Amino acid sequence: MKEILAWLMIWLGTNTYFNADHPQPNVVLLPQAEMNALYYKDNDHEPDTLMGLYDKERDLIILPDDWDHTDPFDVSVLLHELIHYLQDVNGMTFECTAEMERDAWPIQQMFLKKMYDYDWEYDKLWYLMISNCDTELFLF
Repeated sequence: MKEILAWLMIWLGTNTYFNADHPQPNVVLLPQAEMNALYYKDNDHEPDTLMGLYDKERDLIILPDDWDHTDPFDVSVLLHELIHYLQDVNGMTFECTAEMERDAWPIQQMFLKKMYDYDWEYDKLWYLMISNCDTELFLF
């Protein structure tokens, strides 16, 4: 895992504006149910949709225990969470947690294309909704 983290941090430092000259975060793999409980608490959710999360209190990236280092999308999920880690350790401020996604999704998409020639097209409306603090903009 340390080698993959080093590669991803070098990639982020080279291909983005993030200062990646920081210690590597810890990474743990947890069963999906435990991840869901940590993130969603008692709220309803779709099982198996949480792909990763970053705990900024512990500088900890959490991935599902079936995460596969040979799968390009799984590697990009680690990159996505590493972006949140770098946002945190670089002292970036956000009006809300959702704003942290503004960088993460497009950089993840760029990484997949550049490194794996993998075309990941996410729903742009969904992206606007999850990366915006003002959720009232989307009430119809």
